[in-house]
Amino acid sequence: MAAQDQAQKHKPFPDTGWRAPIPSQNGGTEEEDFMHKPPYAWKSEGDLFNPKYYSQCWCGNVAFEFHGDPIDAKHCHCEQCQHLHGAPFQWAVIFPKTSVRMVKNENNSLHFFSTRRRKGIHDVPCKVSCDECRSPIFDEGRNTVLAYPSAFKFPDRKVPLDFQPTAHIFYSQRVMEVPDGVPKWSGHKGQSELMPELTTKKGTMPKYKGKPQEGQVDEPSKIAQQQSQ
Repeated sequence: MAAQDQAQKHKPFPDTGWRAPIPSQNGGTEEEDFMHKPPYAWKSEGDLFNPKYYSQCWCGNVAFEFHGDPIDAKHCHCEQCQHLHGAPFQWAVIFPKTSVRMVKNENNSLHFFSTRRRKGIHDVPCKVSCDECRSPIFDEGRNTVLAYPSAFKFPDRKVPLDFQPTAHIFYSQRVMEVPDGVPKWSGHKGQSELMPELTTKKGTMPKYKGKPQEGQVDEPSKIAQQQSQ
């Protein structure tokens, strides 16, 4: 979740009409009436919240709307994301909590799982999903939300440019190579070592079966070097 706070340094949080401290910054277990505070069912002062995107679970019981564009996007290769998502890595876009609002919770289907306590409770950081269809929707952090683009409803299924990842993080824990030219960080973006996209070292796993392009092997990508300057 530290990556979210790092992203805040690059883009300021927009004013969406929330006039109180960001909820659940201390973990959320003692946050009173958190379901009526961001990123759940809350009211915007002055109607400053202008929905631009909409996401929902597979069955449609739970839905959220999002103000503006994400402040960053990333692929996370950490072991926790691999395990909890049943995938080689997680794709997420980062929004301020105050840019997210729940618009539907049919049959009280909203489900929380605290990754810190390993219990089905609202304790930040936590995974938010639908209790009916089990679709993951987003991660709630202390200041931001990491939403999953696969749950968004885009016109013609065209993913906006702002949803394209700017980095792979925790690439040192990867289970597969992703030679896409996007910067690869061993840990958090901008706070760890840049890594090569591919490796030719014998006995190193995972092994990429495709044909590496020039500049991909044993050196950080040129894009990453330019962004870090």
